[in-house]
Amino acid sequence: MDQPIPILARGREWVVVAKPPRIICHRNKQARKARAMLQRVRDQLGKRVYLVHRLDRNTSGCMIIATDNNVAGQLHSALGKGQKTYVAFVRGYFNHEGVVTVDTDIPSPRGSQTALSQVSCLGRSHDPRCSLLKVQPKTGRHHQVRRHVRDLHHPVLGDREHGDHRESRVWREQHGLSRLGLHALRIEMDLPEGGRLSVTSPLYADHQAVFEKLPFWDDALAKEPTLALPPIHWEGEDGMDAPTHDEVGD
Repeated sequence: MDQPIPILARGREWVVVAKPPRIICHRNKQARKARAMLQRVRDQLGKRVYLVHRLDRNTSGCMIIATDNNVAGQLHSALGKGQKTYVAFVRGYFNHEGVVTVDTDIPSPRGSQTALSQVSCLGRSHDPRCSLLKVQPKTGRHHQVRRHVRDLHHPVLGDREHGDHRESRVWREQHGLSRLGLHALRIEMDLPEGGRLSVTSPLYADHQAVFEKLPFWDDALAKEPTLALPPIHWEGEDGMDAPTHDEVGD
């Protein structure tokens, strides 16, 4: 039996879950029988569910799932006007001060798409050379967060597609970073039925174990106190029936 997906908030026709790492959002050609998020949450709630948005397979954190297709569309539109906040663990010492705006376009099969993100530093060190960033995408493009921090010359550690493979290997072998250093920390938006949603996902324990050893961790906690929430321990299987590439998401 699957380990239950943590539920962070619940409405009449939607839930916000803390997506675990290494679980795809929906089945695909490479994983036709996978225990994906859609199947897990459907079985957990006992009703059909619909994705409001997606996260990459190895990204953890806040994810909205609806139990009504029309509501899913309404929530998707509301989320586009709201705010998602990510924590990105990146290569190198982040030299920028304050909020940095990144507006490089994102390529897509339909052509180049405009994109905008705001990036600020939660903590940084020279030894080891790494930084923890807060990233708030203002648009929702394919791999936007990962591409935009790379454009600042600070790719996410553990990123096989946009990152530094040598540095990612060092962090995996010497520091225990076993996956992508990206976590969807918070979602804030107006709900279609009225009211305001503001929900934060605690870190998963695998990230917490790496981050709490960093020399700047206390500084990061001072800037973003929600990082001190008790971490989520996940022992569940990834449910994959075949290897797969990261799926589309932020």
